[in-house]
Amino acid sequence: MVEQGGALFHGRGMCAKCHGEGATGVLGPDLTDADWLQAKGSYLSIVQVVLTGVPASQSTRNLAMPPRGGGAIDDVDVQAVAAYVWQLSHPGEPLPAGVTAELVQRGNRVFHNAGRCITCHGDDATGARGPDLTDADWLHAKGSYLEIVRTIEAGVPVERASRGVPMPPKGGSNLNPDEVHAVAAYVWQLSRRGRL
Repeated sequence: MVEQGGALFHGRGMCAKCHGEGATGVLGPDLTDADWLQAKGSYLSIVQVVLTGVPASQSTRNLAMPPRGGGAIDDVDVQAVAAYVWQLSHPGEPLPAGVTAELVQRGNRVFHNAGRCITCHGDDATGARGPDLTDADWLHAKGSYLEIVRTIEAGVPVERASRGVPMPPKGGSNLNPDEVHAVAAYVWQLSRRGRL
């Protein structure tokens, strides 16, 4: 994944245009040190930044980073670029794990407790005020793991809500990035029961 991420970073991911060939920064910040301006430096927070971008108002150089760096990269590419960037600033450390059964179990716990997801999606996630998360029909995301992460992070404004009820960012809870990813893993597997 790191090797693939390196190729994307220097190729169609267009990351090197702002962060430089050596990722030490040009228009965008240095990605090789331990100073994280937009992310906490964890693999999952880097995934989130690559996925959603950085608005100019949050940039130290007042330059926006578009979602996916403006490149035509899919969810797997986003994870690969994040793995590459993570490794740049964590040399010699073992790579972080991807979505695991443990992550799904944690997501289940967060979904039913601190995440307050059941308030709108129901205890069985088949929908109440919010839509059914167990089927293959995705209203606000394309059903990919990273799109679900982004929907949880950003919420759904009332004008896009299928039932006229907005979803606040993180469902109105204070989930941390790891918990958001855990809930997304749980929701992702809910809609794939019987199809995996």
